[in-house]
Amino acid sequence: MISKIKKIVSYFIFKIGLKSKQSSVGWTTFEPLRIVPEYTNIDLEKKQVTGVVKYNGEVYLTVIVDVQNNKTKTVGSLRRIAEVTKPFKKSNYIEIIKSEAEFLIKNGETNPR
Repeated sequence: MISKIKKIVSYFIFKIGLKSKQSSVGWTTFEPLRIVPEYTNIDLEKKQVTGVVKYNGEVYLTVIVDVQNNKTKTVGSLRRIAEVTKPFKKSNYIEIIKSEAEFLIKNGETNPR
């Protein structure tokens, strides 16, 4: 009964804009990914994946993920296309490519299309 009351009080505190110390409520903003990374090389033997971020045919960022050794190498920058990639940053694209690389290697995918 007390836990129910705590939940109700927490809800009303949240609704009026105050923060509860025990609240685990948060907000997430979803944004469309305007530029989707492409995977140019998937080597299942070496467990390496190369992903690129392209805009108008030009490669701005290359990420090489070595899944087996848990290493990532990046070349390039998104500064010149920051307006197009907003609100995503270089680190967001690296994380996307890294997680996709792990998925592709784990499932033996060679053609992610």
